[in-house]
This record gives sequence, structure tokens and C-alpha cells, in this order.
Amino acid sequence: MKKFVALCICAFTLLACESDEPQKVAEKAAPEQVKAQQAAAQPQNDAASAMTDAQVFAYILGSVYGLPSYMNTPQRVGAMVDLDAMIQGIVDNERALKDSTWKLQLSEEERKDINEHYEKVAAERRAAGDKAPEIALAGPITGQKVVIADTTSMIVKYSYAQGVTIDMLFDGMRKSFNEDFEARFFVQGVREFVYEAMNPSFRKAVSDERLKAVNTKYRNRMEQIREEQRRQ
Repeated sequence: MKKFVALCICAFTLLACESDEPQKVAEKAAPEQVKAQQAAAQPQNDAASAMTDAQVFAYILGSVYGLPSYMNTPQRVGAMVDLDAMIQGIVDNERALKDSTWKLQLSEEERKDINEHYEKVAAERRAAGDKAPEIALAGPITGQKVVIADTTSMIVKYSYAQGVTIDMLFDGMRKSFNEDFEARFFVQGVREFVYEAMNPSFRKAVSDERLKAVNTKYRNRMEQIREEQRRQ
């Protein structure tokens, strides 16, 4: 658990370790996403400055969990993540956390089957090496609600399942810090760090200086929590 938490909060270290191959895929898809990026762009203004440190950290966690999933999946499974579906998985899981009677669009068993399917696909791609099929690009990001149906493509379902998974990790950080981080800032972080990966000129809502300062603050807090646990 200690190793897991330490890895999770080192956002900038994690991002620096990404390979350039997923970056190339994201940049190739960028022309299809320009409108969505422009619509979602938020200037680094007083509204961003008014964000609390907890809100900024939730935003950072969007990069820690959402960006690696988005960037690494194409090379593994041969298709880009559908960002709208991944966000929908986050939103739906947040609702399920608050209402035990509310059901996700994909059951735990369905998500397990989908994950197993793509584990096989990933193994086949590794075995194929340079002969693996080209990566299928995702369609335009719309920012609209995603409804999963029987006819929904496997990669969209997989993207939704990924969203559910990363939101579970996000909720785990709430428990670790005993702090109710807001999901809306987590979602904003997922979106904006992905947009930046597609287009390096995209300007995130929060400055890099603020991100680094807040990340350092919470890393220090986690070290204090771990020290207290060792003393118990």
C-alpha cells in the first residue's frame, strides 16, 4: 500500500516516464479534436487562482490516472481510448459511490470480460511486434454523455471500464488523505492533460508552478501519514 500511494502522488515523475510512441499517436489524432480542445480551454485566470489546494490536487490526480491510461492504451491494444467514454465511466462511478442502488452501465463481470479480451489483444500485439496492425484512431471528442448499448464498440466499452477503474483509484486517494476531493476537478484534469498531450500549445487552467507546489505539499503530507503509520 505504501509503495502504491507513493507512486500515485508523484505526478510529474510519472508523466516524465511516458514513451514518445503514445505521444505520436495522440498528436496524429489531434486534428480531429481541435474543436473540443478549444471549447474546453480555460485561461489561467482568477477563476483558476481561486481553486483550493485540494481542488488543484484533484486536478493533478486527473493526470496521474487518466493520462497514462489514455497514452499507453493505443500501443497496447491497437486502438485509442474514447475520452468521452472514459469520462462517462468516471462520472457514473462517482454516482454509484454516492448511491448504492444506482448501477453502472457495465457490470463488474462485463468489465472483467472486456479487460480479459484486451489482455489477449495486447499479448497478440506484443507477439506480432512490428507486424501488429496500425493503431485505430478515436473519433472526435464531443463532451457529450455516452450511453453504452449492446451495439457499442468494444473499445468504447473498454474506455468506459477504464474510467470506472481510475475513479476507484481516485476515491482511494480520498481515503488515503481523509479528504473529499471533488470529482469535477479530477475530470477537468483528465481532459486538460489529455488535450495538452494532443496539442502541446494547449494551455491548461492551472499553471505548472501551482501544480508543482500543490503536488509537493501533498507528497509531504503523505510522507507524514506514512510516518504516523510506522509509529503505530
